[in-house]
Amino acid sequence: MNDLAPHPEPTGPAGSIHLSNLLTYAALLSGCAAAAFAMMHQRSAAGAFIAVAVIADTFDGRFARLFNRNRFQSAYGVQLDSLADAVTSGFVPVIVLASDSAPTTRGATLVWWGCAFLYSLAAITRLGYYNLKHDDGPWFVGVPAPLCALLISTSLLWSPRPRTTAVMLVGCAVAMVAPIRVPRPRSAGLAAWVGWAILLVVLHVRAL
Repeated sequence: MNDLAPHPEPTGPAGSIHLSNLLTYAALLSGCAAAAFAMMHQRSAAGAFIAVAVIADTFDGRFARLFNRNRFQSAYGVQLDSLADAVTSGFVPVIVLASDSAPTTRGATLVWWGCAFLYSLAAITRLGYYNLKHDDGPWFVGVPAPLCALLISTSLLWSPRPRTTAVMLVGCAVAMVAPIRVPRPRSAGLAAWVGWAILLVVLHVRAL
């Protein structure tokens, strides 16, 4: 059982590093790897690492709860999770798409990056809202950013055209901030969710 009794808070950021956040760190590392491979125009490797980041993010909360944490460490873990999501699901997918599917003309490029900005803005807006309204109820409000990241990873199997990716980015942006209820994946739903991500890893690795 977690120890949530008051304890002295760390005197600096380095004191916040805790083993319970290991999967969150792994998700962030995977996101950085996806961006790095995208810069090398390795689309399949980038798509695989986006999916790996989502898998790590799916289980980081469960993993963290295996540890005895004080109140600060528990609250810090929630904030760290959202900050990592903002990178791995809110910005890295944009970088990966830009390296593979961004247009070449100036006007089209401005429009495309406008769509990319809307995607990232929606992702951090939803994550900020989630931090304040965090609970373990049966619903998410708005489509979770990791789901959009998996959609983008899936699209990388076919190297979509710039117009298609722009529409996808805007569609995901609207879905993330829309007041719609999305069932929280549990049991069979969770298995299907993780299975989707694992399948993407396998398909992307096979395409290397």
